[in-house]
Amino acid sequence: MTIRHLKAFVAVCENGSVTKAAESLHVAQPALSQTISDIEKYYNVALFNRINQRLVLTDTGKELLQKAKEVLESFQGFEDLATNAVDMPAVHIGMSLTIGTTDLPKIMRYIKNEYPFVKLSVTINNSLEIQQSILSGEIDFGIIEGNIVMPHFCCAEFKSDKLIIVCGRDFQIDSVIDVRKLASQPLLLREKGSSSREHLESIFKRNGISSEPIMESISNQAIIVAAKENFGVAVLPQALVAKDVQRGKLKEVKMLDYELKRTSFVFWHRNKKFGSTQKAILDYCCNAND
Repeated sequence: MTIRHLKAFVAVCENGSVTKAAESLHVAQPALSQTISDIEKYYNVALFNRINQRLVLTDTGKELLQKAKEVLESFQGFEDLATNAVDMPAVHIGMSLTIGTTDLPKIMRYIKNEYPFVKLSVTINNSLEIQQSILSGEIDFGIIEGNIVMPHFCCAEFKSDKLIIVCGRDFQIDSVIDVRKLASQPLLLREKGSSSREHLESIFKRNGISSEPIMESISNQAIIVAAKENFGVAVLPQALVAKDVQRGKLKEVKMLDYELKRTSFVFWHRNKKFGSTQKAILDYCCNAND
């Protein structure tokens, strides 16, 4: 049983005769009659009653006609999607929250200008979740800070940035502290799995320090607000808080012996097959900060 058989059956029903249906399908009448006969023999059902040289659908034929139309409609939807996928490529990019805030606008402008026909989807999540999404095939490629921890990926350096320690202007703390002093503060941090959290905790671990934040959030902005209200000390990307530091709304605290630098990467699954447009956008992102 094929789509051709279903089209033949529906055409005969809609035209009311094999002759007219054969003309509409541009096939020979005997061939179309044989197709209808093949369906009836295959399923051991009668689709039509032959009454006074007319074809009248049986009750079973009426039910099967409805199902045949549904199958053909679904198949047409498949063909439309497959055809349009060639003409309307899609790209799904995953980004960390910071990259999404600082670099997404530039990437979107490039795609809009160079590939206005592309359907763009962007997922913002922490670094670990983006890696999981690429591993499962939900995302084409990602841009995140920190280490790529899974062995299934290819990657290219995107840029380097700096984390800084900040607090409210009235928060009581020395202007320069060591790592143990930092760990003893009421910490305002991103959630586990985020690059900034993992970077700081790796420093604590190397120094044999254990510390729990008084607040953790998936939102950088929520942490900034809490820091401005003097609730504690935050470790955040410099690009996000530089203006608040310059305006005196936050104050920066230096840390002895450690510079909180990190590297961002563009990465993708090593077995991922990219279309030409997807590959061009990936290449742009890999070289966007050269």
